[in-house]
Amino acid sequence: PSAPPLPFTFIGKSVADGVWEVYLARGERTYVVRDKDVIDGPWRVEAIAPPVMTLTYLPLNQVQQLNIGAFD
Repeated sequence: PSAPPLPFTFIGKSVADGVWEVYLARGERTYVVRDKDVIDGPWRVEAIAPPVMTLTYLPLNQVQQLNIGAFD
């Protein structure tokens, strides 16, 4: 088995005091996530290091990456 495709759309990011926040959308919902946050149960943010954010699909312990663009 393999993890489903990431269900999130990247909509923005910001950094304050060295801590990244990434803004994601899934349908009508918007999420503000940071390192180690768990999203909707099965997804955990492993790292935010532009240009990518690394997430783990917890049921299968599979890692995926989402392009969040370079730091600007």
